[in-house]
Amino acid sequence: MQLRPIQSRLKTALPGLRQVGGSADMVSAMAGAVAVPAAFVLPMGEVGKDLGLLGQTHQSVAQGFGVLHVVSNRRDAQGSAALDDLEALRTALKLALIGWVPDAATGEPVTFVSGKLVQFDAEGRLWWLDEFLLNTYWSA
Repeated sequence: MQLRPIQSRLKTALPGLRQVGGSADMVSAMAGAVAVPAAFVLPMGEVGKDLGLLGQTHQSVAQGFGVLHVVSNRRDAQGSAALDDLEALRTALKLALIGWVPDAATGEPVTFVSGKLVQFDAEGRLWWLDEFLLNTYWSA
């Protein structure tokens, strides 16, 4: 799955992010210095489906990807203020991605799947993962 088009979309649509990147997994994204607020695009998996009449060289492929957000708001130790900041970021993210078609020739609009808290760390950073689905078509 190509992550760069998604990263480019986020850089354009969410100018308030200090860092936008890609990562192979959450552990790698969460390691090291991060300029908050930030977002990392992660591959979440793929599932192929035979299109029957066209044979196995023509398939529908459901590609999952995630956007790992990190926000920090030190106004309170419990993270309530960070949750407020996160909500605004998630709204902007959904407006940028839901319904967007990265490649009209080979895909359908992006849809939202789920969101979940990943971690509220000792540095006061709140990590949240939103998952999306992109149905594409592949042919040999």
